[in-house]
Amino acid sequence: MGVKIKRNMPKIVAKIEAGRQAMVEAVTESVVEYGNIFVREDQGVLLASSLIGTTITDSVDQSGWTDEDKKIYASASGSRPKEGKAVWDTPYAKRMYYTGTPSKDVNPEASLHWAEKGVSTYKKELDQVAQNAFNEGMKKT
Repeated sequence: MGVKIKRNMPKIVAKIEAGRQAMVEAVTESVVEYGNIFVREDQGVLLASSLIGTTITDSVDQSGWTDEDKKIYASASGSRPKEGKAVWDTPYAKRMYYTGTPSKDVNPEASLHWAEKGVSTYKKELDQVAQNAFNEGMKKT
């Protein structure tokens, strides 16, 4: 007595792709969250700019923002989780990321290379986010 197994390759591929896409989005948003633990802060514009385009709740207090801060924020395009892009989108983001000595006045955890620090500090959590999102994404098709 033989057993016949029929594979539905298009369905298998669709499930894997759905899992991959869910994983990319979830991990990108987690990179933003964990990176923001270490982001350099003054008024919060840099941090808030990374939240644009995500599902992460923006709790940045904008009441003290200057007109220039508001202008910078309004022109920011933010992160693109579906593309796997965590972005801190201000004209000074690159300079703040790579140079200087981070002030710890507003954020005592502030660091250069805040995204890498978030990823390395929360590696196990990111691995779990990736696995959970992949599994959930595969269930949707």
